[in-house]
Amino acid sequence: MFIRWFGKALALIGFVMIIQSLIWMSYGVMTSRGPGSPMDTLNGVEGPVPTRSPEAARTIQPTATATPTPAPTATRLLSPATPTPAFPARWAITPTPRPGAPRGGPEGIPEPRPLLSFPPKRVNLLLLGSDRRPGERLGRTDTIILASIDPDEPSVRLLGIPRDLWVYIPGWGFNKINTAYVHGELTHYPGGGYGLLQDTLRYNLGLTVHGYALVDFDGMRTIIDTLGGVDVNVRCPLYDVFPDPDNPAITGTLSLPTPGRYHLDGKHALWYMRSRHSTGDLDRSRRQQQVLEGLLDRLREGGWLLRVPSLWSGIRQTVQTDLGLDEVLWMASVGLRLDRSRIARGWLHSVVDSRRISTTTESELFIYLPTEQTYSYLERFLLGPLPSRASPVARVEVINASGNSLYGEMAVEILREAGFEVVRMAEAAPDGRPTRVIVISPPGSLSTTQALMRTFRLPSSRLEVSPEPGAEVPYRVWLGSDFNPCVR
Repeated sequence: MFIRWFGKALALIGFVMIIQSLIWMSYGVMTSRGPGSPMDTLNGVEGPVPTRSPEAARTIQPTATATPTPAPTATRLLSPATPTPAFPARWAITPTPRPGAPRGGPEGIPEPRPLLSFPPKRVNLLLLGSDRRPGERLGRTDTIILASIDPDEPSVRLLGIPRDLWVYIPGWGFNKINTAYVHGELTHYPGGGYGLLQDTLRYNLGLTVHGYALVDFDGMRTIIDTLGGVDVNVRCPLYDVFPDPDNPAITGTLSLPTPGRYHLDGKHALWYMRSRHSTGDLDRSRRQQQVLEGLLDRLREGGWLLRVPSLWSGIRQTVQTDLGLDEVLWMASVGLRLDRSRIARGWLHSVVDSRRISTTTESELFIYLPTEQTYSYLERFLLGPLPSRASPVARVEVINASGNSLYGEMAVEILREAGFEVVRMAEAAPDGRPTRVIVISPPGSLSTTQALMRTFRLPSSRLEVSPEPGAEVPYRVWLGSDFNPCVR
């Protein structure tokens, strides 16, 4: 019995650590900060940004665009005789703030936000990606993702928190949230860097966190390569150049010139997630969560358990976490029952106030400030029912008449990111008409209709009303030959 559960523990560690590893946003580590930046001072490292040589770049090309064979569901790996592990005792107790976190004060320090009231068995894990460079002991957490796990449904809500969120860091002052971890380590804050980041999220956003995992570049690449790479649907053309870790004398190129399905190895998947060229924080966060789901698909393919030992070997060397075996076993029982449709994606990027502020060094910082809209979004995304179960009017069917067999799959992904449930996707011959939204049964919600139109950036002229008796869904999205999957 223990051997069976230990195997499942390793399986889950693969699943969880993929989440921990993949959804990091340490994009632009070698290019995002110039000499003399605040973090260079903290780490005692200064130096110029490496030069790039496009002439020496190497390019990855797209693979064939055939739709992959659906992977077997995770439930097929479960044995009926396998008991469900008990809910971990440590998580049954709500974490409390550590000593030294002030409760507001007269010098512009805000009062702490009220804590969000999560269900009793909801578990919130912090998934962190460090921008630590070779030779450095510490790095900023340029990826901060909250994975909120509901074991009863089961479901996982992935919330991207901008690295540039301007917050009050308890016991220190105001700064970007990605500096909290380093400051906690350097000052020996109770619980170290994770302890200070945990208290910072609690103080500013009312978020309770139960555990964490942190990974760097090498760990990410090892995991992706061990699983044989990852397939992603690239919706927007992307080109960028990076220092090549395999040959520091040259640069490597990420060239994804057209929308399509690409198979990426570990190095190119890292570049795909890190790229800063012509994209913003929200685009990068989306790409990283996209890679996460692609790796989850790889884990669920037949025979993936046989690869766990090599995966675990790389994980143990690179992932820092406070997860214990009992917690891993519990999450295994959740992860193996999790349907991909119950993974919800969310981002704070669009519900914060962006601005530039002056610093004492007469330079400017780009930051995000939390607003009341931010707090409302947190309650809605983390505590409300998932969209497909919250409202039946959010159900959609997709007809792909674009002439490109991959565009239907991309439209489904776009709709899921926007919170819609796609109940059916079918192919149809191109009819020469443009992309449009068709109301085929009474939707009952003007706001939902408007949200659907905004999802594809469609003008009101592209909304049609054509009732169909007995229709199972209120909306049909018809993809025409003009459909552009690069929706931003």
